[in-house]
Amino acid sequence: MTRSSREPATRPPARRVGRPTQPTDVPAEEEILARGLAAFAELGYDGASVRELARRLSVSHNFINDRYGSKERFWRAVVDRSLTGRVARLRAALGAEQGDDLARLRNLVHAFHQANVADPDVRRILQYESMRGGGRLEYVFERYLVPVREAVAPLVQRLVEEGRVPPIPIDVMVFAVVAMTSVSAEVPFVSLLGDTFAADPRGYARMLSDILLDGLVINPER
Repeated sequence: MTRSSREPATRPPARRVGRPTQPTDVPAEEEILARGLAAFAELGYDGASVRELARRLSVSHNFINDRYGSKERFWRAVVDRSLTGRVARLRAALGAEQGDDLARLRNLVHAFHQANVADPDVRRILQYESMRGGGRLEYVFERYLVPVREAVAPLVQRLVEEGRVPPIPIDVMVFAVVAMTSVSAEVPFVSLLGDTFAADPRGYARMLSDILLDGLVINPER
């Protein structure tokens, strides 16, 4: 028997115990959050399982827990991506120096409705959580609606004191504004009513804003 015949056969390297390594072609963070937003908007939080999210993100099953800690924390990261920039834009519209208080209020409502038309997934998520309540809705409310409400409340109060708008409670006014944004999440229904939205979505949202605002303004001639 030769020496070579006595040598043991070469064995494959032993597999390392532990979690599998992440694929090297993981999408960029911005893409991951954008896909997550679309998934939660379409499926709802409960319908978007970790496995389904991983499939849509093109990542491993453990990716969300490894990077974000949990599905809930991933949901918050997804929401923060959209809401942080949106709040900043609304504050900018409110702080514009051109025009008086009424013009600034109109600019704010226009910007709010236009943002929902441009990015309807956020509105769908808010609609889903609004019907269920709980911690996720409170998270969106505190990080999105409360800052805008607190910024606009002094402006509305001045308009009331000047007799330019009626003394409608701020919570009623905020709900009226928010409720009209449902158009961005109810496109199939809106489309059945006519072709106006399909022809000009942003113009449609602007008309809704004007209907609301014109109903608030007190006309001394009436």
